[in-house]
Amino acid sequence: MTFYEAAIQVLRSAGCPLTTREITTRAIETGLITPRGKTPDATMSAALYLRLRNDAVLVKLQEPGEWRAKQGSVRWTLRELKSLSS
Repeated sequence: MTFYEAAIQVLRSAGCPLTTREITTRAIETGLITPRGKTPDATMSAALYLRLRNDAVLVKLQEPGEWRAKQGSVRWTLRELKSLSS
C-alpha cells in the first residue's frame, strides 16, 4: 500500500481532520505502511502535497499566516467528510 492510499484509509476511518503526523502514526500502528526511512512524516507529507492539486478527494485545511499557513495548523480531510460537517 502506498503512503497516499494509507492516508485515505486512515482519514476515512478517523472521520475528522488529522495532521500529517497523526495520519502517519495511525497508518504505522494499524500496519498499513511499513516505513523504511528515518522520516516517515516527511514522506507522508510529500505524498499528500503531490496529490493535493489533482485529487478531487483530498482537502487541506489551514489557518492563514503572514506568508504561509500558521505552523501546526495544517489538517487533512476528505472532501466527502468536509461536506458532511458543513
